Amino acid sequence: MAEETETAGVLAPPPKSKKKLLILVGSVLGIALLGGGGWYYKQHASQPLKKAVSAVQEEPFLVDIPTVISNLDSTSGRPVFVKISAKLQVRGATPQQVTAMMPEIQNIFQSYLHESSQTDLGGNGIYRLREALFDRITVQLAPIEVRDLLFTEFLIQ
Repeated sequence: MAEETETAGVLAPPPKSKKKLLILVGSVLGIALLGGGGWYYKQHASQPLKKAVSAVQEEPFLVDIPTVISNLDSTSGRPVFVKISAKLQVRGATPQQVTAMMPEIQNIFQSYLHESSQTDLGGNGIYRLREALFDRITVQLAPIEVRDLLFTEFLIQ
């Protein structure tokens, strides 16, 4: 029996503490996380912030709105059409940015004109039409500054 304890003691390594193993693994993981965090910070913080440089025109420029042909609200049953050509005076954007928004601008024209009647556009009605369209386009194109809406052709048939 004494021989068995001696051989068992020589062959079996002393028991390791699980606490020491956990501390060792935790410290290795902590060092790896700190190193990774430092590397990430160095890669992303050392680059200067690049400001988007675009060719924004600070001076106002004109953008043509394609000719809009729309039918007006008619109570007589006879169709009434309106043909409008216009230009927008814009500042704080590029012509390409405003041109990209052209479908929305045409939609504003069409939706407002479909609600209008021929009597609405008579007399000062053109001025009211211009103001209403200008307000709606200004909201739609915000942050781009819309300075003016100019009618170049206005025909009611």
